Amino acid sequence: MLTNSGVESAGTNIPATLCTLNDAWTEWLRGSKFPIAFFGDSTVDGANTTDWTANTLGADNLSPNAFSKKLEDLLSLATGNDSLRIYNAGFSGKTGRWAVTILEEQFGETSAYHDVKMIGIGFGINDRLGFEDEKAYRDGFKGYIEHIIHWCYDKGIQPFLLTTQASVEPGVMTQYAEAYPMRTSGHIDSVANEVKRELARAYGLQLIDMNRFTESFLLYSSISTQRIISDRLHFGDIGHQYEAEVLFAHISPRTLVADGYTKIDYSSQKVTDSVPEDWLTMPEEPADRFKVYVDHTKEDTADMLIFSSWVFVNAKRMLTLKAFRGSSPDTYVRVNGKTARLAEAETVLGQLDLGLYKLEVFTGASDKADFKGFILE
Repeated sequence: MLTNSGVESAGTNIPATLCTLNDAWTEWLRGSKFPIAFFGDSTVDGANTTDWTANTLGADNLSPNAFSKKLEDLLSLATGNDSLRIYNAGFSGKTGRWAVTILEEQFGETSAYHDVKMIGIGFGINDRLGFEDEKAYRDGFKGYIEHIIHWCYDKGIQPFLLTTQASVEPGVMTQYAEAYPMRTSGHIDSVANEVKRELARAYGLQLIDMNRFTESFLLYSSISTQRIISDRLHFGDIGHQYEAEVLFAHISPRTLVADGYTKIDYSSQKVTDSVPEDWLTMPEEPADRFKVYVDHTKEDTADMLIFSSWVFVNAKRMLTLKAFRGSSPDTYVRVNGKTARLAEAETVLGQLDLGLYKLEVFTGASDKADFKGFILE
């Protein structure tokens, strides 16, 4: 049938799920390339980032500070897989109306992205400028996204959905007031993003609500808005790094999300690296907040990694990170690669802003594996 936009729709038939983001994760763990693409506008392609290069249809874009490349780097680090790929399919100034016309050229057999397994569908920001009112915007945009969804399934590609990056456009800029009355962030979220939320439910698609997370970043991070989004619309390097971290937290199932007081120890189900289970102590009457910890004498004094975890801070303020050890003064930690010695049994390591952190704990040159855990508060 035809939608109000004039784009052919496949009707209400819901295709079977081909794969999920967890399939991607497990494929990457086994060393597969399993490419995922992010398809959208200038906020996807990284137009305000350092060393950005505009996308060319059908080619491989490697802009180094766009979130796609930053995400690829994080996932490679977490999985130990240098073959995995995250494709940048963002195009500045483009719309859903345009996207439906270039699908073969961008993802077809002769393109650089011909082997894509999943496509994250964005768009919606520029679409608000091409319709006379909210109803036309909604109906037209919905038709375009549904068309892309069904094209993906016809080609054996799994679609998923992304809401748009947040912007600082509460009201229409003066010079655009007459020509573009819907040029506000509220129109994007209440129309285009709401369409995506509805389609995610209707088609059983995974949806990553980038708008909600990036809005929180603008509101609650300690970084100035000027440094994040200097032109009020396009995130720069700092913002794209954060977006990569948001996506990582959604894709990696072993990421612990902290939105307030959080204890991270050997009971945490998302621990990445640990000690053998039989090294752990579980006292009948705990002396402090840690009910399970390691206090074990090992056979050598070689430095050993005894704990690691990926933590995504999603709080409305910075959280204080504390690390707790037992008696060994050799125990040390790394936070995103930066080393800190645990001079005291309870050591304040600093404050963590919104974003992703890798926490690692080492024995040092000691025969003692001695660590209790972290507290974020």
